[in-house]
Amino acid sequence: MSVNEFFLEFHAIDSRIKSGKYKSSDKPYQEFALNMFKQADCQSLTLDDSIKAVELLNDLNVKLHQEFLELGEGHWLSSVAEYKTLQDQEILVFVLYPIGISDSTEEPKICLVEIP
Repeated sequence: MSVNEFFLEFHAIDSRIKSGKYKSSDKPYQEFALNMFKQADCQSLTLDDSIKAVELLNDLNVKLHQEFLELGEGHWLSSVAEYKTLQDQEILVFVLYPIGISDSTEEPKICLVEIP
């Protein structure tokens, strides 16, 4: 899936929740986050896609946090994004952490995109 497709699906989940198509125990945002983690291809991201992905991950973090607070659970897939400067070179860094899944050997996915 492209970043735009992920973005559209994220907003579609919100619409389905508001229309009552999901129960609170369904964890639609966790499912979405785990699918996104499996399908993300950091190698093919453009700068614009990376910025969109960071915005999506920040919004997703909020929704995941709300979802798990409602269910009284403490583990969720987390994402962190920040700009860094390394030897006068700007890069966009974001990390997807698979927390709360059954496979404890799953490694974080780290994406680096150079800003021209």
